[in-house]
Amino acid sequence: MSALQKVPAIKLQWIALLLLAIYPIAIAAARLDIWHFRNSFLLFVVAAVAGFVVLVISVLKMSRGDRQDSKALVISVAATLIPLIFLGSNIVKAKDFPFIHDISTDVANPPMLMAAKTDRVEGDHSVDYQGPELAALQKAGYPDLAPLTLSDAPEKVFARSLSIIVGNGWDVLAKSNQQLPFTIEAVDTSMLFGFKDDIVVRIQQAPASEGGKPLTVVDVRSMSRQGKSDLGVNAKRIKQLLVQIQAAQ
Repeated sequence: MSALQKVPAIKLQWIALLLLAIYPIAIAAARLDIWHFRNSFLLFVVAAVAGFVVLVISVLKMSRGDRQDSKALVISVAATLIPLIFLGSNIVKAKDFPFIHDISTDVANPPMLMAAKTDRVEGDHSVDYQGPELAALQKAGYPDLAPLTLSDAPEKVFARSLSIIVGNGWDVLAKSNQQLPFTIEAVDTSMLFGFKDDIVVRIQQAPASEGGKPLTVVDVRSMSRQGKSDLGVNAKRIKQLLVQIQAAQ
């Protein structure tokens, strides 16, 4: 480390800026399918480790109080610290969520992903539900996640749900409202890496209420095509969609 401290501040600045540039380049490469997103994550790790070294050296140099190099050192610290904070926050965030990527409001009989099965490619997760073990992890992490019960007819709920899904900017893969249960399948693509998550909405008739009026039950399943942990994205998406459907009643 002592030898590295002899590196001029201006060189540290350019090294820090080059390391910072790795992140958007890695994201763009994955987004454009130039290489697998795992290669981008590997570049993130390399850039983060190298950036941490540059950050430490820059801070040590700043502690000497050399005003001539202060501007270059401040740039070095900012360029290395910002991505480290972002990556660190995501690592901490991951600990707050169950290590799963398939969420459903009905874990006993989850809605099936039919169109998504044919739309997925080699390397993507299977659409098969993983059973009791997955259900237990979900219940522990999202105990409040449940189906939505409405008093509107299934036809109205279907039309409303489809309109909301289109309005959210999701790509509709399939829709069926000829025979109950009605279903809508869609794909939500993330902005940065272009990760695809499949969503299926199932709308079916429930037993009549005490007053004799039939009820409609809405179940939603959201599943990531890749990755082990979704950082709570699928559960958040389901909750927001159910709120949107209920609010539009």
